[in-house]
Amino acid sequence: MKKRTSIIAAGVFLLIAGMLAWSLKSAHDNERNNSDGDGGSIESIADGEASENQTEKEAYELKIIEMDEQEKEETLKKLFSFMESCKNIYESTIKEGNTDEDALHGMIEVGAKKGLSVACGNRDYNLSNYEQVDAALRDALSGKEAEAEIYQVNTVGVFRYYHLAFNKKNELFVTSASAVFTEEMKPALSQLEKILAYQWEYTPKGWLIWEKALSRNQEMDMHIFCRVLPLDEQCRRITQEYVVPVSYFCNNLFLTDWDMSSLEKLEFNDLFEFLYAEEYGKRLENEAYGDGIPKQEFESVIGQYFDISVDDIEQYGRYDSAKGSYPFHAIGIRNRVQQLQPSFPEVVRCTENEDGTVTAYVEAVSIEEGMDCYYAHEVTLGRREDGRYVYVGNRVDRERSYCIPAYRARREFEGAE
Repeated sequence: MKKRTSIIAAGVFLLIAGMLAWSLKSAHDNERNNSDGDGGSIESIADGEASENQTEKEAYELKIIEMDEQEKEETLKKLFSFMESCKNIYESTIKEGNTDEDALHGMIEVGAKKGLSVACGNRDYNLSNYEQVDAALRDALSGKEAEAEIYQVNTVGVFRYYHLAFNKKNELFVTSASAVFTEEMKPALSQLEKILAYQWEYTPKGWLIWEKALSRNQEMDMHIFCRVLPLDEQCRRITQEYVVPVSYFCNNLFLTDWDMSSLEKLEFNDLFEFLYAEEYGKRLENEAYGDGIPKQEFESVIGQYFDISVDDIEQYGRYDSAKGSYPFHAIGIRNRVQQLQPSFPEVVRCTENEDGTVTAYVEAVSIEEGMDCYYAHEVTLGRREDGRYVYVGNRVDRERSYCIPAYRARREFEGAE
């Protein structure tokens, strides 16, 4: 009886062990073969990560397209022909390797008369014959094959040519060439390539943006920007004379909401050096103002850009009557906060107000982020009888701003007065 019981027990044990082994094997097989489960198998996760890493690696790589000899010759012929047409202007104005703004604009107009679309590298002049580029880009956006050509001139003497070809797959192929004049005034090729762009867009604001390859960081940025749609002259003038000189670095003129009833919000002492540079066309020599800015000099500069009394300047600029000067702290690494700066601002439209002031709508571009509106604000300006403007207010557009540059007054840092 005991023997029979032992045999039965042994049989039951073997049966249970077999069932357990089969169950474990079945679970293991399912884990290996079923990739549609919640977590997937170890092998499928690894394969997915490897595929994703490979795709990312490929995105970072520039996709070079081989050019045949005929395409190379045609590209160089177009670029060199444009350079030859600009040769007289360039040669007569070149100075220490740079050309002035009037010369740049003159060369753009030379190209315009030849029917070319020429852009200014300083971004202070409209693209000539922009209509033909705009039409091609709109065709490309609708899924059609399209082509466009853009030339560019800049103050450092580099001439560029871009041929843009869009296919029905919404892909952009860019043929680009750059060249300079030699000492003998002969065009010399600097760069020639053809690529398949990683991505591109034509924004409603009028910017053509393409990324040659996925950008790794700011130092390896691959974005190319070209404004196609024009800005009117008032917008350009206000941009160049009243927004660009001050910008957003180490002052808060455009970084806070203020008007003429809240001037205490502005740090005139931090703002002074930027207005000084615009007024006199040279940078402030920090070493000469270690004891502060002399009263008359400070008030003269501030008075050119604000309709403000001397009493108010003394109050908001913290005038030191004992020293006869206004406090000033030169920009250093220990008295400023880290700022994510836009690449450049531009006034996109202006509104005439009933009180005679003008409101300029500013949208700052970030090339590194590939954004045509990184930071937005509205600057209100008052007109003077001599045609100049004065600042009368600013409002930050927080809804449309991707990033508002940080700011802290220099006097607030340890060791500052």
